[in-house]
Amino acid sequence: MKELPESVQNRLQELADTFLARLPGDLRALQAQIDQSQAGNQEALRGLRLGVHRLAGSAATFCFEQLGQEARRVEERVEQDLLREDQGPSQQTVEAFDAFLAMAREMLSEEPCAAGEDRADQTPQEAASPVEVETNRVVVLLGSVPGIPEDFAEQMAVFRFALLLVPEIDLLPEVCGLRLGDCPDTCRTMAVVASLEYFSEDVRRLQVISRLQKRYDQRLVFALVGKNDDFSSRLRSVRYGASMFLPVPLEMASFVERLDSAMRSDREDPYHILIIDDDPEQVSDTALILQEAGMVTSVVTDPSNIFRVLVEYRPELIVMDMYMPECTGAELTRIIRQNESFVGVPILYLSVEQDTGKQIEALCSGGDGFFVKPVIPEHFVTSIRVRASRTRAMRFYMERDSLTGLLNHTNLKEHLHQEVQRARRIGLSLTFVMIDLDHFKEVNDRYGHLAGDRVLKSLSRLLRERLRRSDTIGRYGGEEFGVILFDTDASWAETIMEEIRQDFSILRQSDGSREFMVTLSCGIADFPRFSSAAALNEAADRALYLAKEKGRNRTMIART
Repeated sequence: MKELPESVQNRLQELADTFLARLPGDLRALQAQIDQSQAGNQEALRGLRLGVHRLAGSAATFCFEQLGQEARRVEERVEQDLLREDQGPSQQTVEAFDAFLAMAREMLSEEPCAAGEDRADQTPQEAASPVEVETNRVVVLLGSVPGIPEDFAEQMAVFRFALLLVPEIDLLPEVCGLRLGDCPDTCRTMAVVASLEYFSEDVRRLQVISRLQKRYDQRLVFALVGKNDDFSSRLRSVRYGASMFLPVPLEMASFVERLDSAMRSDREDPYHILIIDDDPEQVSDTALILQEAGMVTSVVTDPSNIFRVLVEYRPELIVMDMYMPECTGAELTRIIRQNESFVGVPILYLSVEQDTGKQIEALCSGGDGFFVKPVIPEHFVTSIRVRASRTRAMRFYMERDSLTGLLNHTNLKEHLHQEVQRARRIGLSLTFVMIDLDHFKEVNDRYGHLAGDRVLKSLSRLLRERLRRSDTIGRYGGEEFGVILFDTDASWAETIMEEIRQDFSILRQSDGSREFMVTLSCGIADFPRFSSAAALNEAADRALYLAKEKGRNRTMIART
């Protein structure tokens, strides 16, 4: 792209050349892994999945879009194969891999496109399609943007942002159409980053971006970069419609944090409601009303099972009948309130009982509200949603570390205990990982506690981005973090954490004027090798200590 600084063009081309130089060796390694996996080696199958995942992302970054798409197809097939334990790759996976391999070998025999400049000559379709392979979050550099670091693409890729270079505003509507589409419910988001001067030069450009903002609303983030961090520049950025102003030079940690917040596309999990009633027809009716409103429901017909369900599903609210064969709703409420873990879960009674005195008596037992059948669905749903929302908010602030937003020490350990119970009950593996930032005291001493806090937040952001939503992440204390990976053995956890460790080590941290890098060490222990939460915790801590002893910046697995 001609508008980009020459240093950035050169760096992009170097990365593309490195990718091509390593590709033959990578292909041989993938071929060996699929051969071993066909012989029943599950570890090789997991390695194949990670290998094609990385290659898909790299191919997308360096404009080899078709190769990236083929690699992504193989990854999707392997993910399905891994769900079937103790089996090798399916025939469909082998065929997908053969197609991918043939395309890669054909591509190596052709002249590759140059990174940076050649991309500017591509049509918007060709420029936009690669990033779909890797991420739903795209950052567009529009025109010439000052202050872009040479390793900008690498830094953004660590957090799963794809970089797209668009030389002129006239191409932007088509790129937005391809990336964001017309469906308002899509999880795709895009940030357009341009210089303040770019829009000062031509008022027509402002008209184009204004139309796009109205069309795509919050899915399109508009950020401007200015050479002067003064009131006048910031006022102009606001009048131009930008939601972010970024002074030059870009401070990557702050930039990524703000982008991550603005482009966060995660849908909030639906509220989980527990229905306790012995009448199947009433249960079906209540569940249908709540499910139509987008909530998830679980049902208990036998009150003696209540704590098993509460522990496993952690509902935000309970809807309970007043009268059941084994006990009354008021009695069951008292039983639930005896357990400190569930004191804050709202309980609403749903009953035909119209006696006000009995209703108040039930509320005095620990209930939070009373609905008389038949209910008006709209009123019922609104009441449920308001109370469930309040429960979720209270849980967040009670359970979370204020700096990182991760689970605090107490709740991390409680989750570990619960997940071990669940893994034991259904016969699955579980891994607990202890993470510690290396030489973190020196970071605080040299760069200040504010910079140290930024490092902690960057690691928490990276963990959230890389791990599954079903995984549990917490701040164990100070510079230590804990991760619970359900249905994951130690070997696969090591693969995951090694990728995170390596990527974190290349992130550029900053105290505002100086840049530095930080590494981390990991200790891993898995269930059922270690059969209790306490044993897992101690073993992971020992493995972490061993990683520190062996020189830091490494991952160790507890064997005994």
